[in-house]
Amino acid sequence: MNTTSKPEPRRISGCLLIILICLAAWALSTAVALRDPLKLMLEWELLAVFARPETHGWYRTVIAMVGCDVVIGAFIVAGAGWLALLVRRKSARFPVQVQAWLLAIVVMRTIAYLLGDHMTHTIGIAIAIPFDGFAQAVAAAALGIPYFRLSRRVQETFVAA
Repeated sequence: MNTTSKPEPRRISGCLLIILICLAAWALSTAVALRDPLKLMLEWELLAVFARPETHGWYRTVIAMVGCDVVIGAFIVAGAGWLALLVRRKSARFPVQVQAWLLAIVVMRTIAYLLGDHMTHTIGIAIAIPFDGFAQAVAAAALGIPYFRLSRRVQETFVAA
């Protein structure tokens, strides 16, 4: 009798465990870092100033840039939660979805950086645009995408449907 059996998934260990811990730490540090921008975005006095027609362009630019950072941070934290569920189930969808998540973060950080740069040039006031989030996203994608695509350990670990 010739039956095809599913391969038994490997334990999560080695480099895979280290990379998953790094992704979790990145999501946790992002969640902690969201506290101050969210606090800024939810100040009623500041939002009232934002709504006034005579508000200067620099204030609107800063609030828009902070809003982009909050949206991207929420995406990172929510995506990490979803990926944690896939890791727990050792789902075969995990490698593809973590690659898409990392690439989406790079795209979102790039758009936010370019939008902030455009807005500062439009209002004519030099506002320092943080580059660290973009650099983190590029580094994570440059290291993570090839690893999750080519690693034999990843292919042997995430086989459950």
